[in-house]
Amino acid sequence: KTLDIYPTIEYGTTTQYLDWLRKQDVSTVPTWKDELYLEYHQGTYTTQAKMKEWNRKSEVLLTNAEKFSTVASMYSKPYNSADLEEAWRSVLFNQFHDILPGSGIRENYIDATEKYTASEEIGAFELKGSLNHIAKQINTSNVKKGTPVIVFNPLAWGRTDLGTAQLPDGDRSDYALYDLSGKEIPTQIVQKDKYVREIMFMCDNIPSLGYKIYELRKQKPSAFISHLTASPTSVENEFFSVTIDPDSGWVRSIVDKRNGREILSGFGNELQLLEDKPRAWDAWNVGLTGVKYPSRLRKIEIVERGPVRATLRITRDYLKPGVKKDDPTPEYPSSFFTQDISLYDNLDRIDFRTDVDWWEDKTMIKVAFPLTISDTVATYEIPFGTIQRSTQWRNSWDSAKVEVPAQRWADLSQNGYGVSLLTKSKYGYDIKGNIMRLSLLRSPQWPDPTADRGKHSIEYVLYPHAGTWKEASTVHRGYEYNNPLIATVSGRHTGTLPPSKSFIQLAPSNLILTTFKKAEDSDEWIVQWYDAGGKDSEAMLTLPKAPNKVLTSNFLEENGAPLAPEGNTVKVLTKKHSVVTIKVFY
Repeated sequence: KTLDIYPTIEYGTTTQYLDWLRKQDVSTVPTWKDELYLEYHQGTYTTQAKMKEWNRKSEVLLTNAEKFSTVASMYSKPYNSADLEEAWRSVLFNQFHDILPGSGIRENYIDATEKYTASEEIGAFELKGSLNHIAKQINTSNVKKGTPVIVFNPLAWGRTDLGTAQLPDGDRSDYALYDLSGKEIPTQIVQKDKYVREIMFMCDNIPSLGYKIYELRKQKPSAFISHLTASPTSVENEFFSVTIDPDSGWVRSIVDKRNGREILSGFGNELQLLEDKPRAWDAWNVGLTGVKYPSRLRKIEIVERGPVRATLRITRDYLKPGVKKDDPTPEYPSSFFTQDISLYDNLDRIDFRTDVDWWEDKTMIKVAFPLTISDTVATYEIPFGTIQRSTQWRNSWDSAKVEVPAQRWADLSQNGYGVSLLTKSKYGYDIKGNIMRLSLLRSPQWPDPTADRGKHSIEYVLYPHAGTWKEASTVHRGYEYNNPLIATVSGRHTGTLPPSKSFIQLAPSNLILTTFKKAEDSDEWIVQWYDAGGKDSEAMLTLPKAPNKVLTSNFLEENGAPLAPEGNTVKVLTKKHSVVTIKVFY
């Protein structure tokens, strides 16, 4: 109060301020119609990669645990609100300033990992218990020759996607998989570690937020002819042909066979090791100098060539130019990379997994895909929607966006064709001109000199498509990639549920169901969705059974206006780009 330069402060309520504001002439106040982008601290989208990975995994796990706990409660399983709340509180606590952004001291991440681990234990326990409880209600008695495998879909639309089921520990027997019509399904065994194997297969049309039964038989599987082929420098399925440059190890060509298009204009899946020297605030800021360091190709090999998946592996290592280590290994690498490139039979995407053993300072890794398409804007997924950002360097605002945040995907499309880049644990992108890049790791020295050092397994997908990202259902593909189908091995028994069932459906397809759970402070159900397509819609939600009452609600789960359900169907006007929450009473 005694400083002349300090503005006058008045204490009041938000309501008082808004009432005052309505009386003012605001016609001359400038309007900003864009995101509130901070032109500083963009490194926080990538720093402390394990925190980002834990955050994404935890959000997926706990959301799915809530969904299936709600379904299981229909069949007399208690909904464990207290433990789920405990798990969510830890995950949300870790989203706090300097923890999830990766700009804290080392001790932060020791504590945060403990919290994430405890949340994962709760989420996994609740999800497994709910799935097993639901499985016990399913009539599996028509599985005569083997063991029932129940594949659950946690998303609110039917999907054909990859499924995996764990085989008994230490069991080296042959297995084959059948659908309930008696048709054998192509399978492939994947060795996860010394004693654990999984059987991998393509699941056809798993119902919306529901399940479907398969039959696992202990016998030698039949030989299947698939669309997959592989050579030491190429892999191909019915959708794509991917070719590796034998000299560099980068992807030289990706041909979309459906549309007769080459999607790369240069080497793709290139790991760019970039000198990163911020002037201040190491962990917060990106300070790319323009210097790019070379890594060294060691070998290219085929590691999988089955009827379900074929995989090429590129092995690389790195020692910063000019660095000499002590004898007798002066040129021994300091960091190591393996890049797996996988195609699946009957799945129209290209999977990449980059495993990194990372021990560098002041260096950032990006993976780059120069495309044969370009546009003035690219589209990025943000919470409950999308945003377009410039791909050009038109002005200081564009130039400042050296790194931008996104959720599960970004997309670049032009003239009826596009490419989406999907991720499982990354948030930092940059798309300038025709070059699409994803930031994988950084290595700041302050305030945590150990940030990101160590081993990482990073997964991402290219999804080339005809049409726009809307027409290609990129939003759905991003959710599917982050929410894989869940297979449970069950027993043979009678039950009241059929061999295949959907518990929840939501139409039209531009609406994405995000939440299906018990209310925090009561026994009602909370169902939430949003419009991802930018158009007004009448939502048609189909519930498992007819409710007694339905109310509109909000993020605070407050009671709103009544809705009029018709049997087990609820219709709700959903405005474009909006989020809708309802409360269901039984």
